[in-house]
Amino acid sequence: MVYLQIVDPRSTGVNALSDHQSPAPKRTYQKTKRALDEWRTRERIIDAAEYLHGSIGPARTTVTAVADRAGVTRATVYRHFANEESLFVACSRQWLSRQQLPQPEAWSVIEDPIELLRTGLMDIYRFYRRAGQMMAHIHRDVDAVPAVVVAARRAREQQWLNTLLAPQPGHRRKVVRAAVTHATTFTTWQSLCGELGLSDRSAVQLMVGMVERVSR
Repeated sequence: MVYLQIVDPRSTGVNALSDHQSPAPKRTYQKTKRALDEWRTRERIIDAAEYLHGSIGPARTTVTAVADRAGVTRATVYRHFANEESLFVACSRQWLSRQQLPQPEAWSVIEDPIELLRTGLMDIYRFYRRAGQMMAHIHRDVDAVPAVVVAARRAREQQWLNTLLAPQPGHRRKVVRAAVTHATTFTTWQSLCGELGLSDRSAVQLMVGMVERVSR
């Protein structure tokens, strides 16, 4: 004889298992929301640091000021960033991602060395004009900028310089290298355009003329 066990659905059967599993989607939602809230908090902290670096400069930007602007505590800042350097690096990456950086690979196809120099300097000066306030604070407060950030900036600027120097007549001569190097620096643009009021085009023409003269 075969005995059949009749399971009361209100007991430990399938329905009980379903009841046990039903909270899972809610827990997943809570975890996702928590992760999203953490990401948003991190972004607010980075935004706050970027704003302060661009408005008052790195040397005057404190963790307390960042926390206040982001609407969090100092402990929250340090929960997301182990130290001020890691926050600065994240801030620098975000700021750079929002910029239209000079494109030396686009200039390098120009064969005429003077036209190459003119095109490259126009691209560099355009960048300096749009990024002038942040760049001015970074240069002024360079001692407060992490070495890794300074090294990355100098590597980019060296690439610009190498691209402009390569086809210049007499580019191995010290005076030619000095002239082109001087033309590409932010402080040169800052002096000619920021302090003396020249347009980018006028400043570029002045620098190109200088390089042409010393190249002869």
